[in-house]
Amino acid sequence: MPIVTTLHTVLARPTPEQRRVMEGLIRLSTTLVTMARKGAEILKTVYGVPDGQIAVVPHGAPSRPLRDTAAFKDRMGLSGRRTLTTFGLLSPNKGVETVIAALPELARQAPDLVYLVIGATHPHLIRHEGEAYRERLKAMARDLGVEDHVRFIDRFIGDDELIDILQATDIYVTPYLTEAQITSGTLSYALALGRPVVSTPYWHAVEALSGGVGIVCPFQDAAAFTAAIAGLLASEGRRAEMSLRAYEAARPSRWSAVAEAYIQRAEADVQTRIDEKTKPGTVDAALPAQPPLAALARMSDDCGVAQHGALRLPDRRHGYCVDDNARALSLMARLSHLAPPPPGREAMTRAYAAFVNHAWLPEGRFRNFMAYDRRWLDEGGSDDACARTFESLIDVARSNLSADLRQWACDLGGRVLAHVARWPTLRARAVLTRALIRGCGVVGDEQAVRGLARDFCADLHARLRHFTRPGHVWFEPELSYDNARIPEALILGGRFLSEGDYVRDGLAALRSLMQVQTHAPTGVFMPAPTSRFDVQGQDHPLYDQQPIEALASVEACLSAAQVSGDDGWKAEARRALDWFTGRNTQHLSLIDEDGGCCDGLTPNGRNENQGAESLLAWPLSWLAMRLNA
Repeated sequence: MPIVTTLHTVLARPTPEQRRVMEGLIRLSTTLVTMARKGAEILKTVYGVPDGQIAVVPHGAPSRPLRDTAAFKDRMGLSGRRTLTTFGLLSPNKGVETVIAALPELARQAPDLVYLVIGATHPHLIRHEGEAYRERLKAMARDLGVEDHVRFIDRFIGDDELIDILQATDIYVTPYLTEAQITSGTLSYALALGRPVVSTPYWHAVEALSGGVGIVCPFQDAAAFTAAIAGLLASEGRRAEMSLRAYEAARPSRWSAVAEAYIQRAEADVQTRIDEKTKPGTVDAALPAQPPLAALARMSDDCGVAQHGALRLPDRRHGYCVDDNARALSLMARLSHLAPPPPGREAMTRAYAAFVNHAWLPEGRFRNFMAYDRRWLDEGGSDDACARTFESLIDVARSNLSADLRQWACDLGGRVLAHVARWPTLRARAVLTRALIRGCGVVGDEQAVRGLARDFCADLHARLRHFTRPGHVWFEPELSYDNARIPEALILGGRFLSEGDYVRDGLAALRSLMQVQTHAPTGVFMPAPTSRFDVQGQDHPLYDQQPIEALASVEACLSAAQVSGDDGWKAEARRALDWFTGRNTQHLSLIDEDGGCCDGLTPNGRNENQGAESLLAWPLSWLAMRLNA
C-alpha cells in the first residue's frame, strides 16, 4: 500500500541527523501531508520534494455550532467575566509573559477580564527545573498587580473540556516567541470554534489569520497586544464579526473535511499505483556513471565474496562459493569497459580470480563450496556453477583488465573448454552457449567452439519443441530459476549459427516468459516467483521474487533487442531493471545507498538479507543496460 506520512513539523534548518531521518521518510512516502502551505514550501526548497508528492491538509478540529460564550462561562464559574485563553504545554517559547505584561492596562479598561493559562508544564522543563518557570510567571503577575486576573490551570485537559473552555473564551491568544511553528493544533481548534484570535506572526498564524480572520502582532510586543485585545474587548460587534469570519474560514479543518481530504488523497495514491501499468522508465533515461561497489566491498575479503548475508553482514557460517565469486569476477571484467575504473577494483578483482583459480580441478570441474576456514566442502560443483565460472573466464579474457589477468583467463579457459561437453544440464548449456559465442576467437579453437555451440543449441531447441504446448512455450514442464538465460542462449545461438528458426523460437519463448513475468493489474515486472517452480506446490501466486530473475531478464531482453533490432525489447529490459528500484508489486526499492541489494521480495516485504547472488544482480543488471543503452 502507499505510505502517507503526516508531518506536524517540517524543519527549515535540520541537523545532519534530522535531515537523514527526513530524507528517509521522503523516500518511503508516496504522499507527505503538511498542515500549512509554509510546510510545503520548506519541503520543496530545503528537501527537494516535488509538488506531486505533497498534500496540504489542515490540522483537524472539532465541528460544533457557533454559540454564545455565556452558557459555557456559567458552566465553568466564569459568569460575568471576559476571558482570554492560551492553551498548551507551558514553556518559555509560548510567550505568556507578553500577555501578562499587557494585563495591567487591559484590566484597567476591563476590570472583569481573566486570562486563562491552560496546560501542564512541558515535561522537558519539568526535568530540568521543575515548576520554576510557572512560579516566575505567577511572580510576574503579582509584581504587576494582576494576579487576580490570571488563572493557571496546571493539568492535562481532554478534548471535550478544552472545547468547552474555548467556547467560553472571548479572545484566544497565541503569543509565541518564534516564527518557526508550522502547526498549532490549539489555534486550529480556536478558529474552528469561532474564537477571535490575537497572535504573533509564526508561520501557521500568518496563514490562518490572513484576510481579517484574526489579528497579528509583532513578537514580544506587549503594547501591540494591549491595543489589539483592548480594541476587541471594547466592541462586541467587532468580536462577533471576527468570530464569524474565523468560523467560516476554518471549515476545511473540521474533522469530517480533513478525513475526506485524506480519503481522496489515499484513493488517488492507490489509483496512481494501479495506473503505473505503466511507464517503466524510458530506455534512454539517464543512468549513474558508476554503480556503487561499497556493498560488494563490505561482503568481500582477501579470500573472495561471502556467499550469504546476515542482513548487511557477511554470514560466515556459509563461507564462500565459486558461483558467486565467478559472478563478482564477471562484474569486474565488464566494468573494465567503462572509465575510470571504480576505486578498489584491482584488489577485489584479484581476490575473485584467485578463488576461481583455486576452485579448478584438473579432473574437469570447479569445486563450489568453501567454508570460512578455507576448507573445500565438495569435490566438484554443479554443472550450472561450472558453466557460470567458465563464463567469468571469458569475461576476463575479453576485458580491459591487466594483461596478466587476461592471459590467466585465456589459459585456464582453454583447459576448461575441453570438459564443457560433459555438463549437460539445461541452464548449464544455456550459459555455456552465451560464453562460447562471446569467447569465440579468444579462447579455444574456433571450429571446436562452433561445434559445441551447434550441439548445445540443437539440444535447447529440441527441448523447447518437446515441451511446448498451447499456452506453454517453454523448454521444460515448469519454470525454475534463472529462466531467461535459456531463450537468450537460443536467440544468440541462432544468430551465431545463422539458424533463423532458433532466433524465431527463442524470441517466442522469451516473449512468453516476459508475459508470465508481468503483474497483470499494474504491468510492472514480476520475476517468476519461487512458489511457481513446482506448480503442484504453489503456496503464493506472487512470491518469493528474487533478483537473479531480474538480472537474467534484463540481459536476455537486451540480447533480443540486439538480434531482432526491435527496441521494444529494450523497454522490456528497462522494466525488469526498474524492478530493483521500486517498480514492483510491493513498491519497494531493494537497493541501499551503498549499492547493496536485498535478497528479494516476500509477501511481507523485503527479505532484508543481502547475499552475494542478489547483491551482484543489481550492478550486473545496471551495467548491461549501461553498455547497451
